Amino acid sequence: MGHQPQPHEDPVSFFSVRDTIMKICGACEREMPDGSYSEEQRAQRQSSRRCEECVAAGNELVLMKKGRTRSEADDCPICQSPLPLDKKQSVFKPCCMKRVCKGCLLAARKRGMRDCPFCRTPTPDESQTLAMVRKRVAAGDPVAICVLGTKYFFGKYGLKKDDVTRAAELYERAAKLGVKEAHFNLACLYANGADVEKDMAKALRHYESAATCGHVPARFNLGCKEYKDGKYDLALQHWMISAKLGFDDSLNSVKRLFMAGLATKGDYAAALRGYQKAVEEMPSPDRAEAKELREDPSNRQRN
Repeated sequence: MGHQPQPHEDPVSFFSVRDTIMKICGACEREMPDGSYSEEQRAQRQSSRRCEECVAAGNELVLMKKGRTRSEADDCPICQSPLPLDKKQSVFKPCCMKRVCKGCLLAARKRGMRDCPFCRTPTPDESQTLAMVRKRVAAGDPVAICVLGTKYFFGKYGLKKDDVTRAAELYERAAKLGVKEAHFNLACLYANGADVEKDMAKALRHYESAATCGHVPARFNLGCKEYKDGKYDLALQHWMISAKLGFDDSLNSVKRLFMAGLATKGDYAAALRGYQKAVEEMPSPDRAEAKELREDPSNRQRN
């Protein structure tokens, strides 16, 4: 049997001491009151239990180590080159749930092909497109679930515009299935709080989930949050990572930190080299021609 209070002991003080017994953090080995641990951590074995500071440090380490490269899902499925970060330079195809760079789209049209350059499906109208997306959603396609959420949010394909509740439900489903774009969309919803209750804690969790999967704008936004909080070293780390993935705004942010004396010349030089390397992997003659056609109205009219 356990210890029983003796007649001369005060039962109240005994149980008070027992309830505030000190525990050892398995990482920093500090003594911490049992009540300072989260419910999840209290369920851990003593040797694997971590205090809040160590949990936060571990999460930060993972955040900075993951998502430093773009995944194969960010490549054009036809030319296999990384897709431009500017989505105006690529087109999403609902028939096959693939994003194709406009260079490959232009190359296909030069050959007289007007259907999808990847799966050869004829270009559908709005009602056919919505039916395609819904069919893929019914089959459990994570990307299709996220896409349908976006269509609800923007009111595309005849759907009611600003149906944020439905969009958020679909984003949540897709996020649980690992779609980084869904995490990013949810983060923006919670951060802005225009159509849902503003919740920065949820926004940060989703930004972090997207960033660890290689979502570049999510990484940039994390840097902005850290900068706003005065954590310039963390902001620099996020912006260095996203600059080396080819994000213009991140490179400019690193430059501003350097000009303000908050980053070194070596930091800016490393960010610039990484940025240039990433950008060099993206262009192609067809992409350059497609971009020129898009930017010149007279060329668009002729084509």
